[in-house]
Amino acid sequence: MKSIITKTCLLIALFALCFSLLSCASTAFNYSKSSMIPDDFFGISPDRSPLLQEDFNLLDNFNATWIRSTIRWTGVEPEEGRWEFEYWDNYISKAEAAGKKIILILGFDSRWLYEDNKEQRNLGERELPYFLKYVEQVVTRYGTRVAYEIWNEPNWVFWYGSDENFFALSAATAKRIRELEPNAIVLAGSTSRVDKKFTRGMFRSGAMENTDGFSVHPYGASPNGTMRQINKLQKIFNEFNYDKPIWVTEVGYSTGPISFCNIREYPDYIVKTLSGLATRADGVRNLLWYEFMDTYNPGEIKNRLDFENYFGLIYPNRTLKPGAHAFMLTANHIAGTQYNPDNLTREKVKKSVTSLYFTKEDGTNTLILWKNGVGRRNLRLTVPGAISLSQYNIHNGEANLLPENPVLKVKKSPIIITWAEGSAPRLTKK
Repeated sequence: MKSIITKTCLLIALFALCFSLLSCASTAFNYSKSSMIPDDFFGISPDRSPLLQEDFNLLDNFNATWIRSTIRWTGVEPEEGRWEFEYWDNYISKAEAAGKKIILILGFDSRWLYEDNKEQRNLGERELPYFLKYVEQVVTRYGTRVAYEIWNEPNWVFWYGSDENFFALSAATAKRIRELEPNAIVLAGSTSRVDKKFTRGMFRSGAMENTDGFSVHPYGASPNGTMRQINKLQKIFNEFNYDKPIWVTEVGYSTGPISFCNIREYPDYIVKTLSGLATRADGVRNLLWYEFMDTYNPGEIKNRLDFENYFGLIYPNRTLKPGAHAFMLTANHIAGTQYNPDNLTREKVKKSVTSLYFTKEDGTNTLILWKNGVGRRNLRLTVPGAISLSQYNIHNGEANLLPENPVLKVKKSPIIITWAEGSAPRLTKK
């Protein structure tokens, strides 16, 4: 297995390239198609959490319905034919009792398959039948109680073999799950970013047959980069007439010392990413944030070589990390809404201003605004008949009532405006 340092160096190089390509790019948030955003659109990977009741309570505060974890083959079959599912029986029961929906990642390898007792993560013709026995055990045990995701980032550091061997494994696994449990949710791909060659290979090889969606981790150096990853994947879907949704099973930004997202920008990145992906709910089924918890509490000694320690929304002591309120506000205000770009009127508002408008059937409205680039724009918001027009602070979650027809100071950091009732909103240059 590649070392953490090697992986970190590769990620730094990749993100540096992304940043150089995207830092001067125009916004990728101009999505004009209306869509319904499911109530269960949001989720969080609860890595590093023992899923205590207080953790479930926090996940509820984040409006996170989905959780995701790897049911490692070597963990449930440590020796050939000896199966141990007690941990996962308990895990799934606890999550179900808390109202969570679960994605189980199927992977990776078992050491007992090899003479040197080391994982190869290159399952070929000899090893595949053993892997399928593991798949059968898991699916027979858990049925439709969970969704199944085949592997994790096979185009990155979690698969050491050829693409062709992985395509064969993915196709065989999806087919076997479908035979065992026709109504199970089966996800394939699980790629780190959108790897065009690998993704097209998945489709050409038939590996996407028997699936319910393509899972992807559209990491970027910025929210713009993340949106562009989704646009790129959608184009590949069109090439192959694939009409199933995108499942964003990981997305996020590290706030570590060697990352491109510093802790001050983290709330901004969260609001832009969550709201931007939600506007694409006609093709994106859901979003799971990576991840729930940092490795370190504030003030503790930090490992500065691995930025994977800093993707969380909370600290290990369960205090909220900067960005937590931004996630809560966005997820709670736009889950279960309809994205309505045509119902917002913009008069003399420059394209540098992003404005995303969401409505609920109960008459609740949410408008998320930010300006791309430096400076600010003063815009008047007019909503005839609006009740409780409020602006939220994404850094601390506080709400302030606004006067009728307020002038909004729109800058790079997003602002969230909500109100009840009222006519269609209008933004005009002040």
